[in-house]
Formats: sequence, structure tokens, C-alpha cells
Amino acid sequence: MLREQRLGTQPGTLMNWQEYQTAVALLYEQAEGFGKVQRNVRIPDRDTGSMRQIDVLITLTERGHDLQILVDAKFRKESLDVKDVEEVSALAVAVRASKAIIVAANGWTEPARRKACSLDMDLRLLPLEEALDLIVPDKWQMCTQCEEDCIVLDQDGMQEHRGLWLWWLAGQCRHCHAALVHCQDCGTLFEIPLGGEYSCYCGHRWSATKEGVFIHLSSWG
Repeated sequence: MLREQRLGTQPGTLMNWQEYQTAVALLYEQAEGFGKVQRNVRIPDRDTGSMRQIDVLITLTERGHDLQILVDAKFRKESLDVKDVEEVSALAVAVRASKAIIVAANGWTEPARRKACSLDMDLRLLPLEEALDLIVPDKWQMCTQCEEDCIVLDQDGMQEHRGLWLWWLAGQCRHCHAALVHCQDCGTLFEIPLGGEYSCYCGHRWSATKEGVFIHLSSWG
């Protein structure tokens, strides 16, 4: 006989560009002595007066003078190209920034690197996994099923079973809902794709749905 129990609630959503922008801001906010860091700032264009949006603005004060560094977050699957570098450089000029930095999730082409170097612009790599480390406190690991997002450890628990305590750790990918489960009874660590099932060594059957991870407790063991 099997007894079924739900382990947790539905995970969140796939990381989006707003989350990536937040991660970039946190990256610089956590850097000691790196000046004043502001997120999602609007600055007037020096020529038109229209407001321009800046992902992250860093202000450094040196001997009574303020130096402003513009940081642009690029959350893309493809590498940055020369056009991306030129656009950020033009934005920096328009808002009178002293320097521009591009933080990219998936790197840049060699021509883009050379262009950035000629413009005295810094390129910095912040991969998806590192960005998620900054904004998802319960991140477990990157999902090997979809490789798009991380598994969040938010479905752990403990229950009495046959006179003993069963303890587990579980979580699901924020994107594809694939599950990662660690059964403490037998020490098995395993993945379950959405809609799939897995029987661990101690006889418990586990399943992954969009509503959460479920355990079907074995009557033997």
C-alpha cells in the first residue's frame, strides 16, 4: 500500500531581464568601497532633455568631484556584437557618464571586444548561474533537464513512517519544473522530469508535477 503526500508548493518563474538587472546591481552593491550604486535610474539626455533609462549608475566621489559610471545589463542568449557596444557607448555620451561597463550573460564576439577596448569600455561576464546565486537564496543547482534556470530547494520536510522519521530535500526548476530529490532514508539523490516518477532504493515512489513534488510512501522497508 502506498500513501501519497505532497512535498511543497509550485516554484516561481523563469529568470527574466528585470531579475538579471537586479543581479547586476547587487554585484556592484556588494563590492566594498565601490561608490554609490543606484538601480534603474532616469537621466536627461544632454541634447534633447528626454529621460534616458540607466540599468545601474555608480557615482564615485574623488577630491570633491563626482565621476559617474554607467552599467548596462545584457541578458541575452547570444554573444554581444559591435552594435551593442556602440549603442551603450552612445548612451554614456548622451548622459555624460565618465565611463561605461557592459555586463553580459553570454559573452561577446571578438570584434565587440576590440570595439569596447577602443572606446575604453569594460566588458564583464555574469553567467546565468552566477546571477541566480545573487537573487535566489534557495538556489540548489542549475537544471540539467532544460539548462535554462535553477532548481530551488523549497520542498524539504520530515514525516514519521513505520516508527522512524523520514527526512527529504526536494525542489523544482523554476522553468521546466523538473525535480531534484534527496531521500534521506536511502541517501539517493535523483532527478525527475515533469510528469515522471522515480522509485528510490527504500521503496518510496516520487513524482513531479506543476503543483509540486509528491512522495508515495512504501508500506515495506
